[in-house]
Amino acid sequence: MTVEQFIAGAIQSAREKRPEAEQYFKEAQRLAIDSNAPAELQSLCKVLQRIMVGEKNIDLSTLTEELREMVERTIREYGHE
Repeated sequence: MTVEQFIAGAIQSAREKRPEAEQYFKEAQRLAIDSNAPAELQSLCKVLQRIMVGEKNIDLSTLTEELREMVERTIREYGHE
């Protein structure tokens, strides 16, 4: 699974309240605190967790430009409650 697929799967499953949303959330939670994961992945997973719990106006400035664009594109495509 690519990073872009993970982002889309996490956001879409949370928005649609699918059963797999819990698995995406747990994986994002694990990666967010994994000291062996790259810092950009940790930042992404922290952002995804906040999106998945329904927070609004999330600060995307901690993400690289590429990851920020992926998240913004996915939010536009799948919406964000």
